[in-house]
Amino acid sequence: MRIALDAMGGDKAPAAMTAGALDYALSQPDHTVVLVGPVGEVEQALTAALNGRPRPSNIELHDAPDVISMSEKIQALKDKPNDGMNRCARLVKDGEADAMVLCGNTGCSVAAAQLHLRRIRGVKRAGILTPLPTVTGTCWVIDCGANASGKPEHLAQFGEMAASFLNSYDNRPDAKVGLLNIGSEDDKGHELIGDTFKLLKDSDLNFVGNIEGNDIFTGEIDVVVCDGFTGNVVLKTAEGVAQALTQIIREEARRSPWRMLGGLLMKGAFGGLRRRTHWSEVGGCLLLGVNGVTVIGHGRSDARAITNALRQAERCVSTKVIEKLTAHLSAAADAA
Repeated sequence: MRIALDAMGGDKAPAAMTAGALDYALSQPDHTVVLVGPVGEVEQALTAALNGRPRPSNIELHDAPDVISMSEKIQALKDKPNDGMNRCARLVKDGEADAMVLCGNTGCSVAAAQLHLRRIRGVKRAGILTPLPTVTGTCWVIDCGANASGKPEHLAQFGEMAASFLNSYDNRPDAKVGLLNIGSEDDKGHELIGDTFKLLKDSDLNFVGNIEGNDIFTGEIDVVVCDGFTGNVVLKTAEGVAQALTQIIREEARRSPWRMLGGLLMKGAFGGLRRRTHWSEVGGCLLLGVNGVTVIGHGRSDARAITNALRQAERCVSTKVIEKLTAHLSAAADAA
């Protein structure tokens, strides 16, 4: 397997990207990471990460001299055609990579994937599918920011695509799908939500109805459908709450010697809490609906987040989520 990584994407590039790629490459010698970016700068960062060790044969460099900053608009993809996002997408399109991981400008990442890979036949809108921790495992939320707005048919298809994804990725053939709303009653919400509710209710999905924000984390829902604006707010809020709780627990544990002792005894539990809730353990979000595995990582990704994003991309390829989603949508179109 070959995974392309935009080495200049994110606030900590290229150091975090090269360090994370190195950790992944050492743990997965059968897979190759293609670091895409200005060769000289990426080479220098990789040398620093190696710290005198020999470079693994499963790390390759691919030159992409242009760099798109986090603040640039989508027009930058045309102005800088040889940046990492464009080059990664073309590698996947041309079959020279099986997946790509992008941690830079989210708008440009989404646009580059759709520009070069195109959407799967029948897909109306691609959506960002994000795993959030629950008390029992993981709940997947779509859309988390690929689209600022949408139509009922877009949101209904998000639910269909996410359910198909979970069937392939996590062997959940009858995923429970909920529609995010301000109340659980069938007639709650504005027109977009009301019309989406009707479409989901009439579909073949295991639709459980409207859910509220607190239901996301109970473990009773597998897929949460919402528009991209709302989903992005949910994602950023969840990240903020997890980080705030960690900080609060740390501060409270330091208030007395007895609490510090208790904190030491609970160190393993706190570590488990972080592994289950911190965004870096997830690695990235899948851009679902484009014709190729595209994992979009956090702009603040560190080396651990990059390693986990590469692992997520690997799993998406190995479980054939794109091929199975394509087959599912083709069958649905033929049936219609």
